[in-house]
Amino acid sequence: MAACSNDGPTGTPSSASVAPQRFTVTAANYTAASTATQQRAPKVFETIQRLESKLFGQRSSNINANLIQSPYDLTNNGGPVVESATHWNLYINCPTTPAQCWGTGALTPKTFLTDFNTSSMLDIAGQYLGEIPDGHFGTVNEMSTTMTFATDTVFMSDLFAILHSASQTTMKSGYNQIYSVFLPAGTDMCMDAFTCYSPDNFNTFVFCAFHGAVDFGPHWHVLYTVQPYQFVPGCAAPNQPRVIDATASTLEHETTELITDPDLDAWFNDLTGNEIMDLCFTFRNPEQIGGHVYVVQDVYSNTVHACTDGAF
Repeated sequence: MAACSNDGPTGTPSSASVAPQRFTVTAANYTAASTATQQRAPKVFETIQRLESKLFGQRSSNINANLIQSPYDLTNNGGPVVESATHWNLYINCPTTPAQCWGTGALTPKTFLTDFNTSSMLDIAGQYLGEIPDGHFGTVNEMSTTMTFATDTVFMSDLFAILHSASQTTMKSGYNQIYSVFLPAGTDMCMDAFTCYSPDNFNTFVFCAFHGAVDFGPHWHVLYTVQPYQFVPGCAAPNQPRVIDATASTLEHETTELITDPDLDAWFNDLTGNEIMDLCFTFRNPEQIGGHVYVVQDVYSNTVHACTDGAF
């Protein structure tokens, strides 16, 4: 795929040239995070095998043919959406640079989010946000920390402590801030003993990533995505040859779902529970996004009643 050789920056300094801001997770953050509340459980992006099983089951089920809209369309359930936001990428235990931990060449999570900000892929979400979001998500900050996790597994208590510390450091929260937690290769993430990102243990390997919201106080609402290492079987598709392709596709998936359904009460399919990206996980193609090519998934559009890379 010759087009994917464009892994360098185009006209802007490499994000690797500026070190991420350091932050520290302390016992005080764990204590404060222990009282955190969630209105709803996080929404997971399940592994390819699990999603394929569910998707094929949905297609063969007896869906009411009298529905005016497509049975796959999303419904507005009345919750808030995110019309613009600043990104905070939180890199955990990366011994080198974000490009080496989650990217390819000079392409990093920040590079992708910067490119995505002015793309037709993002603009598809405009039909759910009530405006064209092009250019509304362009500020991407990077932060990093080093932690020790028992059995190399991050649990929800660890996640909430990370989010508490980061949002305390930035003094930013609410519906115009998005925190994305990136975990390195070899680190698992578990919601409980049986619901994990665990490519080393297939019996508990349920999801690839997820998004949600947590409250640390009455005016401390934190929107987040969790991005374990994606270049593993079950999360990366066979036609995603680079680490950045797997990283970018899942980051696109979770970011787009977060802005259209931040509190899990806005846009989703009432029949299946699918959010905007769930139905389209199998459609992963090379896409020119910003100045680079990434192999990422399509986005579901109510307007065309299908997965698309730009029709809205």
